[in-house]
Amino acid sequence: MTTPTIEEPDDVLDRLPVPHLSHSQINRYLTCPEQYRLYYVEKLRPRIQNAGMVFGALIHAALAGFFRTGDDPVSAFLREWENLTGVELRWGKRESWEDLKAKGEKLLRRFLAEEVPKISEIYGVEKKFDLAVTTLILPFIGVVDLFAHVDGHTTIVDFKTSATGYDGHEAALSDQLTAYALAEPQAEKVALCVFVKTKEPYVQWHFAERSPGDVADYLTKVGLILDDIVAGRFYKRPGKHCAYCDFLPVCLGDQKKVEETLVRIT
Repeated sequence: MTTPTIEEPDDVLDRLPVPHLSHSQINRYLTCPEQYRLYYVEKLRPRIQNAGMVFGALIHAALAGFFRTGDDPVSAFLREWENLTGVELRWGKRESWEDLKAKGEKLLRRFLAEEVPKISEIYGVEKKFDLAVTTLILPFIGVVDLFAHVDGHTTIVDFKTSATGYDGHEAALSDQLTAYALAEPQAEKVALCVFVKTKEPYVQWHFAERSPGDVADYLTKVGLILDDIVAGRFYKRPGKHCAYCDFLPVCLGDQKKVEETLVRIT
C-alpha cells in the first residue's frame, strides 16, 4: 500500500513557496548544514516515512481536534491509526503497529484524565504566526501547538512524543519555545508536554519562562544562521546524529542506497 504523507503543521508551512524562516529550518541547519541543503535546497525526502514521526503527527492532530471542537482524541487517533494497517513504514527495533496503537490510546486517555483538568482558557490551537522582524530579511513563521491557561498561568505549550522522558533543562533551553515566545510575548510561561512511549506510557510537563533578553539572544543566533544560509555555506557536521539521518547514504556516496531510500519532491 502507498505510504500516505503525514506531516506536522511546521512541516506543512515549510513547504510554502514564499521565502521564509522557521524554527524547523534553523534547527536543521544547527544539526548539520549539509542536512539542511539536502532537505530544503535539493528537496530530498525518505521514500518511506518513519513510524515514530507518523505516530507523533497523529497524536498532535488528535489533540488539536480535541482543543478546537471537543472531539474525542482517543477515537480520532485510533481511527487514523487503523488507516495505517498494511501501510509500509520504517519501524524502530522495538516498535510495531500494535504496540504504538496501544501506547497512543493509553497516553491520550491518561492525558484526558490527569492533564486536561490543569488547562482552562484556550487562546489558540495550532496557531500560525508570520512575523516581520526588523533584524531579519525574511519573515519568521511557525505554528504554536497550544496557547492556554495551564495551572493558572498563560502558557505556550509544545506537545512532544518521545521514547524517553525529557530533562528539565530542555524546556529552559529550547529554541523552539523561545521562537514561540517571540510570537506570543504576553505568555507568562512556556512548556513542553511530553507523551513518553515507554513500556508504561506517561505524560510529563516541563515549564520555563522567557525574558526579552532570551528572545533577543535567539534572534541574534537566527540572524547569523540566516547569513550563512543566504551565502550558501553548507558543510557536513559529522556526529552521533548521522546514525539516524535519512541522508547518510548521500554523505557516504552510496548511490544505490540513495535511490532505494530517497525521493526528490516537487
